[in-house]
Amino acid sequence: MSKLPIDVPKEKLQQVRMDMFRKVQREKRTKKRIVSVAIASLFCLSLLFSIRVSPTIASHVAKIPGFQVIVSAVVRDKGIKDIVDNDYYEEINVTQSKKGLSLTLQGVIADNTGLVLYYDADASFDMSELRLEGVQLYQGDEEVKGGGSFTSHQSHQTSISSSVDYSFSEPFSYTSKDFKAIFHFYEKDKGNIEISVPFSLQNEIAKEKTTTVNRTVNVEGQKFTITKIRRSPLRMAIDIELDEANTMQILSLENIVVETEDGERREERVKNGLSIGRNSPDGKFTLNLQSNYFHDSDSLKLLIGAVHAVPKGKDFIEVDFGTKEVLTKPDYLDWDISVTEQGVSFAAKKWDDRRAHSFVVSAVKADGTTLEYKSSTFSDDDEYLYETENFEDYDGKAKMYINYFFNPIGKNIELNIPLK
Repeated sequence: MSKLPIDVPKEKLQQVRMDMFRKVQREKRTKKRIVSVAIASLFCLSLLFSIRVSPTIASHVAKIPGFQVIVSAVVRDKGIKDIVDNDYYEEINVTQSKKGLSLTLQGVIADNTGLVLYYDADASFDMSELRLEGVQLYQGDEEVKGGGSFTSHQSHQTSISSSVDYSFSEPFSYTSKDFKAIFHFYEKDKGNIEISVPFSLQNEIAKEKTTTVNRTVNVEGQKFTITKIRRSPLRMAIDIELDEANTMQILSLENIVVETEDGERREERVKNGLSIGRNSPDGKFTLNLQSNYFHDSDSLKLLIGAVHAVPKGKDFIEVDFGTKEVLTKPDYLDWDISVTEQGVSFAAKKWDDRRAHSFVVSAVKADGTTLEYKSSTFSDDDEYLYETENFEDYDGKAKMYINYFFNPIGKNIELNIPLK
């Protein structure tokens, strides 16, 4: 029996977009709502949360301007769903246009660990050659340092609905709630297109909740300590320190999940995206998980799917860009490696169902300075993952530190962590 087509009222949904989230919450508190508004609110909200079980509805709703980006965020991240539920998402809805390109800043989420901008863009011209090259963020007259991460837009798009994510390594001080985002686009016929969008925050910035843990985990003699859990609306940060006496270099903690007392799970914000980070000489790093900031729990269960490690001193490969040779690599490393013009190519047999993977995390020249990374390309087939890492012009020797190697020294670790 064929499924009936779903008739999505696009104009109504667009009109009541984020207002409906807030109205539904107030309706729950006050029980006073005009029937027609309540129905529209509940319909909008049910559409948003039915996408978890109905990809068909999600695909229709995601096409509505202003809805796609926040719907996508809610699907990916339970913490963002909580933010919407608790009225912490700020709708901005400010539009600026230049050279035929119109950009609408739909909304913002801000806390002291980060700031996320959700935006739409469309144009009076063919957008297939339009690309976003960068976004600058200003607080008052001061530029926010560090830059934001954003998705490069695909060609042949007729519109853009995306986000810019700023992560702060130190708690951000909101000395002013007046901001400006400058989007730098480039299009082959229009040239550079710079669109500046001012906005002001209205919400009180949520205070981070910090729990001191100091729990040491011993995996086959290799130790790491969970020092703190820091919770904000955007993320749950788990601070970890590696033991200096370890004889193995821990490369990754994989499949990290936090489970609450009622069994709800919060996963990594970037699935399997963690590497331990060689740029931390003191052995300290942070795992970022989906937030449970708006839930009160007496304890959490931390689940670690696997700990991967390799012997210290055998956690790098050495290449010569001048002769295009691989000079040394660890005996255990079964990757095919070749040196190309200012790049190194890898081919590794698949160990799971992933489609791409970064094989090295950093590169150091013979004089100890950093070899600057430029770009990466990825591909795969039924058996192998392929990657090429490209670097700055350099014709000498370099050490490249391994980002990941499938060598679990411990699996299925469970830790119960009190929060109060």
